[in-house]
Amino acid sequence: MAGDFATRLSEPLRGAVREIVRKVARPLLPASKYLNQPLATWPPIFGAVHEVRVPRRTRPYPFPRPTGAANINILLAMIDRTISIVGDVAECGVFRGATLVPMAVHLMQRGCGKRLIGFDSFEGYDNSILLDISMDAPDEPCKRVGAFRNTSSAVVLGKLRRFRADNVTLIPGYFHDSLPRCADHRFSLVHLDLGIYQAYKECLEFFYPRMSFGGVILANDYNKPPWPGCNRAVDEFLTGKPEKLQLIEMDNYQRFYICKTD
Repeated sequence: MAGDFATRLSEPLRGAVREIVRKVARPLLPASKYLNQPLATWPPIFGAVHEVRVPRRTRPYPFPRPTGAANINILLAMIDRTISIVGDVAECGVFRGATLVPMAVHLMQRGCGKRLIGFDSFEGYDNSILLDISMDAPDEPCKRVGAFRNTSSAVVLGKLRRFRADNVTLIPGYFHDSLPRCADHRFSLVHLDLGIYQAYKECLEFFYPRMSFGGVILANDYNKPPWPGCNRAVDEFLTGKPEKLQLIEMDNYQRFYICKTD
């Protein structure tokens, strides 16, 4: 009965209920309790309470597939792979910081001096998603103008403070305004979790020339059926370039990335 009632709640109301539960539970599981312990050992309930992805909370798929949310184990593996490469780390599509925060913690626990730069409009999709809606692809509830606006930079900054992640720079705004603020940076790893064509196009054009040799651009939505705009943007961008998409697979999550070769 309770489950039936929960399914009838609107998504905003369900989100509000979840946040109330988290606020009640956080004093019982403060972030400080686990900060000195390896991220890989953090219990799943801790990740749920603080709305961050932790390795032990990742449920493997029964067979390999490119779907689902970002896999934190893949992201941490990519940090380890690029740790000695010159440049900062970036995440585009921060949303509520579920992967940004553990990435920041992992960098700190590795004793790495890299900065993690997070980009997000914090206003949800703008009208550029209309192109993706017009593409022949399966429907997705969040494929609409305004989706992913149930966040704010204050929400993410609050999480970063709780986890004492002072190695993060958060840059709000749509990419045509925010990316130029880092025009003089070099990057070793970029995580793109964007969904739509225009966002992938803008980010690839900005980051590719700023990647160090061996640096990685991870495209979280490549080959996801509801998001063909990612495939179109990546395929168009790589035309005539020496790099080819490569596959990483962990927990039966398949993700595709570009490794800079020059």
